[in-house]
Amino acid sequence: MTTVTISLPDQIAKRVDAEAKKQGYATRSEFVRSLLRKHFTDREELKFGPFTPKPLEEVEKEIRATGKYNEKFIKSVIRGLKENSSFYADKASKS
Repeated sequence: MTTVTISLPDQIAKRVDAEAKKQGYATRSEFVRSLLRKHFTDREELKFGPFTPKPLEEVEKEIRATGKYNEKFIKSVIRGLKENSSFYADKASKS
């Protein structure tokens, strides 16, 4: 095994230690190794299938359900899809 040394600001190191402990890792090294494994695994397995559009009402409902975004942002996303998305803009102009 190769040893890699990195420097982190104290605040980041404390957050790494806290998250490692929270997730049950014995050391920060184990935690960082798991992050790197996940990063490389996700990148290798990332494959896109065909785009299957959803009705804008459903898209809006799913965004709202996350609880992460305010109403102004949600409305701007839906408006942007209607005005700028080749799929949704075509549908909006026909209805």
